[in-house]
Amino acid sequence: MIMRPRSVRYAFLSVCALWLFSAFQTRAEEIWLYDNTRVYGLVQRVTQKGEIGVFLPTGKEQIIRIEDIVAIRFLGRDPLLVQSGTQEFRFINGGQLRGQILGNRGDKVIVDTGMAGMVNIDLTHVKGFVSLPMIGFASLRAEELVESQATPSLVNRDALVDRRGSEISGVVRQLERTALHMDIDDLLQVRPFNIHYLRGVRMADAMRAKPKPWAGEVMLAISGRDRSLLLGRLTDIRFRQWTLQTDWLPDVPLRIPLDEISQVQVMGGKVQYLSQLTPVKVKEQTILAPPQPYQMDRNCQRDSLSIAGRRYPWGIGVHANSELTFLLNGQFQEFRSDIGIDTRMRDRGSVIFEVIADGKTLYTSPLVRGSDPTPRSVSVPVKGVKHLTLKVSCGDDLDLGDVANWGSARVLKFAGQ
Repeated sequence: MIMRPRSVRYAFLSVCALWLFSAFQTRAEEIWLYDNTRVYGLVQRVTQKGEIGVFLPTGKEQIIRIEDIVAIRFLGRDPLLVQSGTQEFRFINGGQLRGQILGNRGDKVIVDTGMAGMVNIDLTHVKGFVSLPMIGFASLRAEELVESQATPSLVNRDALVDRRGSEISGVVRQLERTALHMDIDDLLQVRPFNIHYLRGVRMADAMRAKPKPWAGEVMLAISGRDRSLLLGRLTDIRFRQWTLQTDWLPDVPLRIPLDEISQVQVMGGKVQYLSQLTPVKVKEQTILAPPQPYQMDRNCQRDSLSIAGRRYPWGIGVHANSELTFLLNGQFQEFRSDIGIDTRMRDRGSVIFEVIADGKTLYTSPLVRGSDPTPRSVSVPVKGVKHLTLKVSCGDDLDLGDVANWGSARVLKFAGQ
């Protein structure tokens, strides 16, 4: 038996260790657990019990229950540059998918996406879509059209906003890569609109499927490099693909390449961040300030979320006066959050925060000002609560500068820890 020289063996082991370290540096996942601990490794598989197997730097596998996970962050995953001419579809049960329209067959629209390849989207599961510019955000007018509550004129009619901000209603007859054809009653004709000149399209409410309220089951919210967000149930992980079952594509599993995933958040786990959910009821009314709708994981001015200099990766940004109601279905024990005026307001702004459970006020803050040196912490029991409402009212300067944040607003399935 021929033995290798000890120096050769050491060199070989050093190269292997360097390769393994480099692989973890470039592809490692950072897994945040409910108890604020973190695990670094590569997610390899899903077990028959619905757990995930994580390959650790030590070479061993750790099995983790999905409900113990808050989020998985994929380190070193560069964002994808989204080009002009891309549309972002908004789903009635939450989430959005970015891609380019290729055409439609009845109520199915064919979309070429960067995150999941070519998919057929059932328009009955869609609120509508907004067009994305080369840089910056989608048109606020288009956002309001797609996300607003239904008015009598929008129940049975589709609507669009063109690049001039004009709103036109009718019935969408055909979608193409370059044009949308709408039947306009007032003109008694079908008129084509250049798809690149549209800012947004809202589908008629009467044609939408009835949304299924989230019942608290464990689901994943998968964020893509192109800022798409897909909600569904994880069924498999293999061949560097995550397989997801979604409500808007119930009969076809959605396969997402691992390289297109930037973050995964768990819904229905031991810790549930409210910014992962869609409010079932929204009331927003500014007085002197222009309308600034609520934002998830950002302040209402679409900047990063911070209070007194402290940054929050999760949270809700609102502007007084606002009321957001979330469906909890009695599955959680405690609500926690930091509250305050956004750091960018400096000394401006004064508001009052309230936490309301099934119509009963559980917490009312003193007057919170932008000059407060630290965030305030809120912790209230919510055992058995079905609907939780987060309310912010303006203070003694009307609503000027009332950019208010619920930092790390979350509900827990365990109390007192």
